[in-house]
Amino acid sequence: MSKAKFEVITHLKLFEPTSYVVDGEIISNTCPKTKERFKYQIQQDDDFSLDHYNHFPMILNLDGSLWEQANLFLLDSLKSVKRVSPKTLESKSVDLVMFRRWLDTEEVDYLAVPKRIMARPTYRFCAYLHELIRNGQIKSSTAKRRMGTVQTFYRWLKTCAGVTFDYPLWREKEVFISFKDNKGFSQSKKQISTDLSFKQINSNSDYGEYIQDGGKLRPLATNEQYQLVEALRNIGNSEMTLSFMLALTTGARLQTVFTLRYCHFEAKIPDSLEVVKINTGNGTLIDTKYGKNIVLHIPAWLYRRIQLYLGSKRAKTRNQLSKLVYESDNHQYAFLTKGGRPYYMANSDPFLTLYRHPPRGISVNAFIRQQLIPELTNKGHIFSIRFHDLRATFGMNLLEDKIKSTNHNSTMRRELLSGDALWSALMIVQKRLGHSSITTTERYLTFRKDFSIALTVQSEFEKHLMQVGDNYEGK
Repeated sequence: MSKAKFEVITHLKLFEPTSYVVDGEIISNTCPKTKERFKYQIQQDDDFSLDHYNHFPMILNLDGSLWEQANLFLLDSLKSVKRVSPKTLESKSVDLVMFRRWLDTEEVDYLAVPKRIMARPTYRFCAYLHELIRNGQIKSSTAKRRMGTVQTFYRWLKTCAGVTFDYPLWREKEVFISFKDNKGFSQSKKQISTDLSFKQINSNSDYGEYIQDGGKLRPLATNEQYQLVEALRNIGNSEMTLSFMLALTTGARLQTVFTLRYCHFEAKIPDSLEVVKINTGNGTLIDTKYGKNIVLHIPAWLYRRIQLYLGSKRAKTRNQLSKLVYESDNHQYAFLTKGGRPYYMANSDPFLTLYRHPPRGISVNAFIRQQLIPELTNKGHIFSIRFHDLRATFGMNLLEDKIKSTNHNSTMRRELLSGDALWSALMIVQKRLGHSSITTTERYLTFRKDFSIALTVQSEFEKHLMQVGDNYEGK
């Protein structure tokens, strides 16, 4: 049975079709599929700040036709001064497709708003999402996002598409929420709340092992970190070993680690240097979350090992297999798959349009699932791991390191645990992890205090990593 879905247009050109005349003759073109003749000229649409968009999702009805208003809503997102990411548009598309499927199944007209409140499409869809939560089919956070997208769509219908409704789609009220700014000061702001809401309940069993940092992250305990490194050494995959080391020693996210290029490892560093700093984010070739500018602190010993790897036969072979030929050879990604493909393509990559679905770390997840976890299991080490957990592990290691460094001085330790020194340690972790809010960083301290998981300190663990990696040269 056909269902509503979305398809991705790899390269969407944005223009206004306009008829035009040359020497008294109307210029026409013929559609190759329908043979229908039409007349147009391509001119920039002044409503958009760009002339094209890569990987634009288009929503299709169950009969294969375009859902016109939903697609215009998505297209309207491109009029923003700040360029919206394909991931954001895809998320909106998924939510609207789920809404469209529900409309089709329940035979609901989303533009018809009857007098009875619970018969209105917004309230019925909200009730449906609550039912999915009760049945354990989705989480409250997912329901909240889907409802939010649908509400944004309805607001657009009213304000931009000129659609009028006989009755309100929801009730609104003003509420004030408290939060801490990036300096740790308490602030409050006014927000509009509606009665189409979902309570998010964070149970101890669900969050006891995790830190909320752009998702649920689980810091690896001391023994798990050593077991992980042992497993990576046994597997012998140079690219994965070095990339995992990078994440463990810098806290970098997957998109940052795998968009590092050859040019970032060309520096001749002196033997006395302990850390190599690399700028990431907007204005660089390296991706970060939301394009945030973060300075990556790479241990010099690891930097040198990556340099040795990039000069190895293994790395050169993968580079030669790559179909991506950049204007500058040193713009090639440092880590490539066996077939010469990137593990993750940067948002600024000029070859993005060659892929309907650009690489976004699927191969890394496959390595964890197909090789890393089986190797850990074979050795009797049973624990879950995701690449993003390495970030949380680094954050805990760094915090532990800053706290343990004062253990030799009880006066300093009391100061650290009670005052300015503790705040200083948190600020260091916040800066290294690129947290916008100190509240996120404080979760690492809360995790340490509440659960007392014995994580190795960063300096001690790096000493162990330095002794690992017999295969890093990619022989």
